[in-house]
Amino acid sequence: MLVRFEDARGKTHFVNAVYVKAVLPKGPDMCHIEISGRATRLKVKMTAQNAAEIINAAMPNSLEAILAAEDQNHTDQMAAAAAI
Repeated sequence: MLVRFEDARGKTHFVNAVYVKAVLPKGPDMCHIEISGRATRLKVKMTAQNAAEIINAAMPNSLEAILAAEDQNHTDQMAAAAAI
């Protein structure tokens, strides 16, 4: 499931919860979200606890859904590499 976050500049990002690798606290009301496949972390104005709760709520309930998402990511990367 996609989760909507607003970065520190107010730009909207939709993040697939399955690809979140880490939520890192950066002060009392700021955190960075590390996402697989992105070179930079997403900086958001909320506590790491709140961000983690939102991401956890969006996670699929089954391991099969996570594995299917990983397979799709791999397929997408291979297609992008072939297009180059």
